[in-house]
Amino acid sequence: QAQMMARQGVEIDRSTLAFWGGYAAAEIAPVVARLKEIMLASAKVFADETVVPVLDPGRGKTKQGYFWAIARDDRPWGGKDPPAVVYSYAPGRGHAHGRALLGAYRGILQCDGYAAYKKLAPSAAGSGSVLAFCWSHVRRGFYDLAKSGNAPIASEALARIAALYRIEADIRGRNAAERQAERGVRSKPLLAELRAWF
Repeated sequence: QAQMMARQGVEIDRSTLAFWGGYAAAEIAPVVARLKEIMLASAKVFADETVVPVLDPGRGKTKQGYFWAIARDDRPWGGKDPPAVVYSYAPGRGHAHGRALLGAYRGILQCDGYAAYKKLAPSAAGSGSVLAFCWSHVRRGFYDLAKSGNAPIASEALARIAALYRIEADIRGRNAAERQAERGVRSKPLLAELRAWF
């Protein structure tokens, strides 16, 4: 950024830009904290983590860190809450970092099958989130297996999951009660068959 501005005749030292960036982050921290508080009051949130390169001072290299995110977007099914996302940096991917982000959240937590999320499930004491795992992650393993061409079982799994996706496409945009009723009539029997088939 300093080089870009210098080409326009504006000389600003990198340390000044870094100070501004840090100062801006400190000023916005209460807004981020409040947004996180609002998000964790939601009935359902999505959580995920992704790799991010982080400067490793003294080594002249980068190390691996993670952006953990909680998101909410209920617009596809007529939800009234505005979409939002909160990011948090953590040096690792363990369940302690997920717990730090989600705290005592007790709603529905949509996530992939990563083991760290499973430790956030309800405990015997009743604390924890209800986990809702992502079909696309289940599907991905079968998709990768089907690409080999030697796994007819994978093609069968994909066809069964596709039937569930078609039902969701049919009911998208309806109110929650209608979607739940349709899932009970149309999806529940397919899921029971799929469970037995698995």
